[in-house]
Amino acid sequence: MRTTVFTYVWIAVSLSCFLGSRLCAQTIGGQFMGGEFRYERVGSSGNATSYKITFYLYRNCNSFAELEIPKVFFYNSGNSQPPTKVFRLKLTQTNKTRLQANTQENCVFNLPAVCSDKIEFTGFIELPHDPNGYLIYVSSCCRNNGQKNIFPESWTGGIELIGGAPEPGQALTYYERIPPESILNNSPFTSNDSALVGCVGKPFKYKLSCVDPDGDDLIFDFSEATGKTEVGTVVLRPVTYQNGYSSYEPFGIGSTITLNRSTGELSGVPTITGVFTVALDISEIRNGQKIAVHRKEIELNIGTCKASLNPSSVTCSTPTVAFAGHANNPALSYHWDFGVPNVQSDTSISPYPIFTYPAAGTYTVTMVITNEKGCKDTARTMAGVFPDLKVDFDWKTPVCNGTPIQLFDRSSFPSSQITSYQWNYISRNGSVVFSRQNDPLFGYQFNDTVPVGYSIMLTVNTNRGCSAVITKVPFVYPIPEAYLGKDTTVSSDLGYEIPLKPSTQNKYLWTPSTGVSDTRIANPLIKGTSNQCYQLKVWGKDSVCTNTDNICISYAKGPDVYVASGFTPNGDWLNDRLSFKAVQVQVSSFEIFNRSGQRVFSSNTELKGWDGKVKGVLQDTGVYVWVVKGKGPGGVTFTKTGTVLLIR
Repeated sequence: MRTTVFTYVWIAVSLSCFLGSRLCAQTIGGQFMGGEFRYERVGSSGNATSYKITFYLYRNCNSFAELEIPKVFFYNSGNSQPPTKVFRLKLTQTNKTRLQANTQENCVFNLPAVCSDKIEFTGFIELPHDPNGYLIYVSSCCRNNGQKNIFPESWTGGIELIGGAPEPGQALTYYERIPPESILNNSPFTSNDSALVGCVGKPFKYKLSCVDPDGDDLIFDFSEATGKTEVGTVVLRPVTYQNGYSSYEPFGIGSTITLNRSTGELSGVPTITGVFTVALDISEIRNGQKIAVHRKEIELNIGTCKASLNPSSVTCSTPTVAFAGHANNPALSYHWDFGVPNVQSDTSISPYPIFTYPAAGTYTVTMVITNEKGCKDTARTMAGVFPDLKVDFDWKTPVCNGTPIQLFDRSSFPSSQITSYQWNYISRNGSVVFSRQNDPLFGYQFNDTVPVGYSIMLTVNTNRGCSAVITKVPFVYPIPEAYLGKDTTVSSDLGYEIPLKPSTQNKYLWTPSTGVSDTRIANPLIKGTSNQCYQLKVWGKDSVCTNTDNICISYAKGPDVYVASGFTPNGDWLNDRLSFKAVQVQVSSFEIFNRSGQRVFSSNTELKGWDGKVKGVLQDTGVYVWVVKGKGPGGVTFTKTGTVLLIR
């Protein structure tokens, strides 16, 4: 028996995808599901051997991460020594195959949804003979998401690109050893590949059919998965396994899934769901000696594999329920029972049935599925049907500026109970909750001459777990202008034109009509001979909001200004102030002078009269002169003087 001692040289494949690379293809993060190298001797000449290098990458076909064509680097280094030779080879993609799931027993439903592509990259290189041999490794990112048995350590972290943006993930290394030229070896290769899936509680069996071109015997063993390896280094670092798992028990300590070392068959009954990384060392035995170790990493996805229905649902708007969106294969045979008591016709054979319930209530829905082998499985869920929830509200109308909007809830739920209310005001700035009462007041800010709508949304929630929403738009209307000014005295000869600015949006009505030139305009001419009080009523836009005002008109000869001949500023509240009364004269100044010609008072309004004081000192009894200036009708200048007697 011959014993062969050998060391290795490293070959590194970089799958890093750099920003801006045109080789990256649009592919969810975490894309790699396994990997394997194959080397084949092509020929030998002098001190070099030509090899065909094939790299098989198992990749999640649902991934959106970008993938770059591999680049292979060759390092000759044994026993962790620095390399002395470095070579580089760019591989070419030569094949891509969508893998089918491995065969299962007949009575298995709803296998885990696994999609895997086997991508083949190849290249040729001539390597100088080296006593260390060669070791190939791929270090990249990222391992497929959701690994159950591997701990996501920070040092195994990596970066991949998704839509051009870098995303972190768990990096990995796939590797292979090429022995020295003295051994003359070709690596074994896998003749069958599947997307591996299994089911909890169901027997699992899968044989790794490996072929060795040299006829060497093969021994299969579990091994350690490897984490990130920096390009140029020669130290492979195994990952740390989660508690309860190890490299030699990748499905959990005490798992019934075993690996037959002679045949490469994985078999057992899974007890835990999840995604499991499995690393394998496949030793090549020639003449009783181990001459090389072939390396392969695979992924096994274990699910519950049962008939399944969506969680319990409740509808409060319709008696009709659609049973769609479940994960069961629509190609199976179906039988549904919708759970109506004492009814035999509440069934369906459709994969995605629709059923209308006769009354409100909670129903147990049963689905039985049957596959082509006659195996059956059953799933149940609950359907809450309460179709009489109505959400609505109204408000007290009309809503005129200055009055809050009184809202009234009109919602109902006869078959159950409304438990809460939420009122939102929706504006261009977003949605704001303003009340949780059922009949709230809504305050608003209004500053306009046209109607303004306010979007109000009511959401009601029920004790059945469902809700309903409605949005309505109450309008607030402006209150029209109706201010007529203070009571006035006018000339019976000229009449009085009401100083109210008209609006084409408003309607007007004067009462009584005595002396009014037009009772339906804002500013009629009013003439008369006897004193009269009038009321104006104004209707705003759409005749929704109204306003009223009153004015009393007295008649005197005019244009003129009337001033009393005397007053007594003694503090008895009787005739204590001296003022004027203008009749169709717009007074600009009313001035009072003492006997020395000094001005003791001035004003331009009837509201401000003289109290007989100058700088707080009551003046002496005597005659004072007053002068009034202003403008009469037509803008004609008006001036009038007179005297008044101050009596203390």
